[in-house]
Amino acid sequence: MFANVAKSRLLPMSLPFRYFGAAVAFNVAAWALLLANAGELEGFAGGLGPVFGALHLVTLGVLAMAAIGATLQLLPVATRQAVRALWAVKLAWWLLVAGAALFAYAAATYRVLWMGPGAMAVVVALGIYGVLLFLNLRGARGMRVVVAHGWAALACLVALAATGLALVARYEHGLALDHAAFRNAHLVLAAYGFMGLLAAGLSNFLLPMLAVAPPPPARHSYVVLALAVAAIVLAVLGWTKAGALLGLAAAAGHVWLMERSLRARLRAPLGTAFVLVRVGWACLLASLVLAALGGMPALFGLLLVPGWLLTFLLGVLQRIVPFLASVHALGGGRPLASSLTPPRLLAAHAMLHLGALVLLVGGFAVPGAAAGLAGALVYGAFFVYVLLKVRHHDIRPRHQPATA
Repeated sequence: MFANVAKSRLLPMSLPFRYFGAAVAFNVAAWALLLANAGELEGFAGGLGPVFGALHLVTLGVLAMAAIGATLQLLPVATRQAVRALWAVKLAWWLLVAGAALFAYAAATYRVLWMGPGAMAVVVALGIYGVLLFLNLRGARGMRVVVAHGWAALACLVALAATGLALVARYEHGLALDHAAFRNAHLVLAAYGFMGLLAAGLSNFLLPMLAVAPPPPARHSYVVLALAVAAIVLAVLGWTKAGALLGLAAAAGHVWLMERSLRARLRAPLGTAFVLVRVGWACLLASLVLAALGGMPALFGLLLVPGWLLTFLLGVLQRIVPFLASVHALGGGRPLASSLTPPRLLAAHAMLHLGALVLLVGGFAVPGAAAGLAGALVYGAFFVYVLLKVRHHDIRPRHQPATA
C-alpha cells in the first residue's frame, strides 16, 4: 500500500540514500577515531579532544544525517505533503557532510579556530532542513500525532543550534557564559529533544507499518508527548532531576505504547532490527534513571549516545534501507525488501555492536571500540550489499533517467 499511495511524495532514491550512505561512513569514522584514542574515554566528562570529536561524528554525521534523510523521505508520506525544493535537500547534504567533518576534526585536534566554520556549515544545513520541515508540517493533512512531534522537534532544533553556536563562541572567542548550563541544555535539546522527539514521532507511524501492527492510540501518544516536552523544558532550565524523572515517565509510556502495538502485529518474526530497537529503548530508560540519580557522566554518555540513539537508529535503518530500495523499484521484477536484507550480515552487526556496548560499559575501552569499528564495517557491507542488489535488479532512482 505504501508503494501505491505514496509514490508521488517520495524523493528520488539518490537523495535519502546519500544521507544514509554518509551516516554509514561517519559511523565507521567515529569508531575508528575512538579506537585510536580509546585511552581517553575513561573519565571523559566533556571538553575538546578525540573523544569529543568522535562524539560529534556520531551526533552530527550519523544521527542528524540519517534523521534528516529519513524524515525528508518518510514525513511527507505521513503529512501528505511532498518535498518540492530538491535542490535544498542536496545543498543541506553537502553542507552537513563538510561541516560535520570539519567540526569533528577541529575539535579532535584542538584547532579551535576551525570549529567556527564547521559549526556554521552545520547550522546552515540544519536551518535549510528546518525550513523544509516547517513547510511540510505547516501543510500537513494527516497523522496529527506525528505532526505534533515534528513541531516539538523543530522547536528543539532551533534552540539546540543557538546553544551550540554559543558554546563554539565560548571556545573560539572566550564568550562569557555558564558553560555547564549551556552544555547541559545543548545535550538535552539535541539528544532528548530534537532526536528523541523525532524518533518517538516517527515510531508511532513507522514501527507499526514495518511490523504490520496498529498504531498506538492518539490520545495516549499526546499525553506522552506533553510529558516529554515538559521534561525537556525542566531539564533545559536547570531542574535536571525533575526533568529526568518526568522524562522517565514519558519514555516508559512511549515504550509501553509501542510494545502494546507490536504485540498486535500480523508479522510474526521481527528480526534483529527490533532487537536493536528494544536495546535502544532499554538504554534510553537507563540513561534517564542515571540522570535522575546524578553522577557517572561517562556511563551516562555511553547509555545515551551509542546505547540509545545509535542503537535505535541502526535498528530502524536496517529495515528502512531495503524497504525504500524495494519501493523505488521500476518496472517488472521488483524485489521484496526481504530479498534485499542479508540476515547473516545483520546478525553479525548486531552481535558486534551490542558486544561493543557491553565492553564499553564494562570499562574495556580498546576491545569495545574495536568491536564497534568491526560492527560499523559490517554495517557498511550491508549498505553496499543493498546497493549492489539494487543495481543487479536494474532498479533506478525515480525521476532519474536510466543513463544517470
